[in-house]
Amino acid sequence: MQSTLIKTESTSANVQPLHPLIISSAYFFGVALLLAASAFAIHFEVIKYNGNIGENSLIEYLQEGYLFVTASLFAAVAIKHREQRGFALLVSAFFSVILIRELDSLFDQIQHGFWKYPAWILATVAISYALSHKETSIKPLTNYIRHKSYGLMLAGIATLFVFARIYGMGDLWQGVMQENYLRSVKNLAEEGVELLAYSLIVFAAAWYCLPELFRKNK
Repeated sequence: MQSTLIKTESTSANVQPLHPLIISSAYFFGVALLLAASAFAIHFEVIKYNGNIGENSLIEYLQEGYLFVTASLFAAVAIKHREQRGFALLVSAFFSVILIRELDSLFDQIQHGFWKYPAWILATVAISYALSHKETSIKPLTNYIRHKSYGLMLAGIATLFVFARIYGMGDLWQGVMQENYLRSVKNLAEEGVELLAYSLIVFAAAWYCLPELFRKNK
């Protein structure tokens, strides 16, 4: 009996190190598939529309879809887990504001620059709630910073607001193409990098939020 227990413990000890490897592999293949889907969307856009990226392009729709999913995931966490509500609501509002900005052409049908009004209202409400409910804002934010998905989220946001902006500067592409400069090529490159950033962001959001949504309330 004792030898059987020892063998069982030995077997468990040998199998246990595989667990984080399997989880890491699953995350890798998950983000790889998402990035591949985003890359194929760019290929499809180029083949079907010759790379002319407009407001109604597949790339734009994917960007907006990724933003909507990201904002919705954190909103769902805010609804389900009261102890994280201030933090999750703030993050959801942040990505919702970016989504509203992406949909500026839709809001321009009301009035040029109208997107700023719902964006300001949403941001003000979320910040006010987070400040008035610090117990559900500060500690959950600290815990989120320690989560493994946080690094990927930071990488996605930095790619979106820093790398994509610098990479998409007209001067760079004018210098590369000289007299053969085509704005459509510059737009495709910039929108492609933005799609990469949104892909990382939505994966990081799912990485954190989905386990939280399946976790039972305390």
